[in-house]
Amino acid sequence: MVILLIKYLTIIPARKNSKRVKRKNIILINKKELITYTFKHAIGSNQKDNIIVSTDDEKIISLAKKHNLQFLIRPKKLSGSNATTESVIEHTLQSKFGKKYYTKVKNIILLQPTSPLRTIKNIILAKSQFEKKRYDSLFSGYSSKKFIWNKHKKLKSLSYDYKNRKRTQDMKDLIFENGAIFIFNTKGFYKFKNRLFGKIGFFEMEERQSLDLDTKQDFNLLNKIIN
Repeated sequence: MVILLIKYLTIIPARKNSKRVKRKNIILINKKELITYTFKHAIGSNQKDNIIVSTDDEKIISLAKKHNLQFLIRPKKLSGSNATTESVIEHTLQSKFGKKYYTKVKNIILLQPTSPLRTIKNIILAKSQFEKKRYDSLFSGYSSKKFIWNKHKKLKSLSYDYKNRKRTQDMKDLIFENGAIFIFNTKGFYKFKNRLFGKIGFFEMEERQSLDLDTKQDFNLLNKIIN
């Protein structure tokens, strides 16, 4: 019997509790729950049968059902703030496809609910780039020239030498992950237990699309952008 590989499986991790903003994944944005924006992006870029929502939130389960999406109830040990996204991905894959999940799923698209400004087109183009360049893994982000400092025991300039300040046009672009899209092959994930490995690609998005919602200030900014 020939076993058909799922070329792309989309995983949407969405736990109930969050540290900074309570129940942020279901906060209403333009009268729609935040996570439904990611549902739309996932459905527009992949087959519904190949999308799984991992959650411990009854409301999100209800929304997944409403959109005819598969869901997996996340165990308590993977629902706290100390659980890594990688552990959730592995739990999802093993629960649905067994320990040798890499024989049934070729690639993973990871879409986090906190990036509502990404588009379906972004994901489709990222997939195309992933395939064309034959990357093992890929992340989305934006490039920018910024004067970045770090504060530990004392201030330290990281992206430039403050004693020899350059014009911005003479500075090299810095790449910032935006958390909107990750794509990686399952064989590599099985080996490294990490979403990024091997030949890593960068899919560039606009900075205005790169808002990753984590604080109340982020939500206030989002409302200003979309209203």
